[in-house]
Amino acid sequence: MLHRTELTPEQLRIVEMSPESHRLILGPPGSGKTQVLIHRAAYLARNYNSKPERFKVLVFTNVIKEYIRSGIKFLDIPEDSVCTFDRLCLDMYQSHISRSIPKKNGKPDFVKIQSSVLSLVKMSPKIQRSQDFILVDEGQDLVPEAHEMICLMANHVSVFADPQQKIFEDGASEDKILSSLRIPNKSISLLGAYRNSPYVSQLAACFISDPAARQKYLSQMHTVQKVKERPLLFKALSYEEETDRLVEIIRARMMMNERIGIFVPTNRYVHGLAKGLQYMGIAVEKAVKRGEYDFNNASPKIATYHQAKGLTFDTVILPRLVNSAFGRLNQAVRQRILFVGIARATQWVYMSTVLGQEISELDVLSKAGNRNAIEIQTGLGSGNTQERIWDDADSDDDYSIL
Repeated sequence: MLHRTELTPEQLRIVEMSPESHRLILGPPGSGKTQVLIHRAAYLARNYNSKPERFKVLVFTNVIKEYIRSGIKFLDIPEDSVCTFDRLCLDMYQSHISRSIPKKNGKPDFVKIQSSVLSLVKMSPKIQRSQDFILVDEGQDLVPEAHEMICLMANHVSVFADPQQKIFEDGASEDKILSSLRIPNKSISLLGAYRNSPYVSQLAACFISDPAARQKYLSQMHTVQKVKERPLLFKALSYEEETDRLVEIIRARMMMNERIGIFVPTNRYVHGLAKGLQYMGIAVEKAVKRGEYDFNNASPKIATYHQAKGLTFDTVILPRLVNSAFGRLNQAVRQRILFVGIARATQWVYMSTVLGQEISELDVLSKAGNRNAIEIQTGLGSGNTQERIWDDADSDDDYSIL
């Protein structure tokens, strides 16, 4: 967490914007949206004398809450004031509707919970305007009804979003958010992405389909490349060879004392890969459940693409880019989550797949290779690691962000 004096003039301007009207702030990866959101929460709470129970900061996952934990303490924001939207709805349901929550397949049915809470808020003047302010991170991945509910609950709402990072099909567009918040004016842009190096930015841009949006994103990249190392795509001839090369890459980057993030599509792969790497002598942490990981240490972190949003690492590793791993996601979503995954890196990205099994989205990297934006290597057919290290039959094969 940056000190207030380290924020740019533009970031500080957004921190101190008047709460007299709702705000939608758009910014690309690395523009400091989460930094600004947390500083804005502290600014509003301090300047308007808001008690902890009178404001909320809604983050995308519990993983990002853990990631910003030190910043929350630094700015004297109570931990209970920071939560996910699902947690907010769950708490409200149990406080105002029933202690017994609806479930689906043994898990909380958040669709039904959210619908019930929205109806409650609409009918309850006591709950309406019960919050001085609510700040929302990753607003593009909340449904429009969520923004409507938040708007009813708070005197002021600031939503931070990036349409390029929307990974849920039913997430709200910029126009939908503006409509839900009843904002007559256009959104505010937080320009200048300071995180991604040029090579990383060029690689991420390959997965922005709209040419105008792609050019806008690239025009905002200002980070200096510390070491001119192109991203690498490795095309293995077998799953075993892909795994062996993955182990080599992780060990090499650990020797360089880099912060490493490894992203996969589902929780099943998180648990399976973590187990396999532990078996091969690599200490990793699953960024899934609190207590299993600590962002203050140097151990590589494994998470789903959904859980990775908002995080930052020196090196990002995206293994197992094969159809069987991404089968439940359509092409547009796959493109967006690849963009999200790549954009978590400050300096270097490693991607791997298996020839004949690769996802079609990797076709765009052939052109990137011709522009020297990425190095593409093909394996030699070696390998002795069993495919089973990627499988964890005891874990849930889902895309949960909780």
